[in-house]
Amino acid sequence: MDISNFFGDVEVVEQQTDIKPGRYDLEYVNTNEELRSGQNGWMGMQLNFRIAGTGLQTGFTVTVAHDNPKYVGFGMKEMAGLAKAAGITGTLKDTNELNGKTVSCMLKLNENNYPEIDSKFGSNWQPAKGVNHENFKQDAAKSVEGGNQWDAVVDKVAEKKEDDLGDKIPF
Repeated sequence: MDISNFFGDVEVVEQQTDIKPGRYDLEYVNTNEELRSGQNGWMGMQLNFRIAGTGLQTGFTVTVAHDNPKYVGFGMKEMAGLAKAAGITGTLKDTNELNGKTVSCMLKLNENNYPEIDSKFGSNWQPAKGVNHENFKQDAAKSVEGGNQWDAVVDKVAEKKEDDLGDKIPF
């Protein structure tokens, strides 16, 4: 549909989300229908994830065929780790079973500064941490010397929020 009648020309603004290497929650989006192919009978299936809390997506390719069965085993290990992190029990027979699932994995930056999944052959997949007060406190306590400073800041923010509105209705 031609949207120029409604908005004129829509300028595309590139999103500047600063991703640093580390652990992130990843929301499964889909799997590319076409397999990728390469040398020695290699074929890979690309899974696509949205990095939670950002507008960014990243792909992850899993080996599904190769002349050397060892590499197919790596792919099976990847999928087993991913399925376990997603809470799937029994067997994973179709990537559609990942729909609506969020997992956690390490991200690294490639030479072009784009985020890539760093699964360490399946060992870095974990259940999603989610974004909540306790996770922030635990992560901050590890990175801030003394840890107790974070508790004080969280408590002050909570008190401030309660005091801000009082009996006022915010709309």
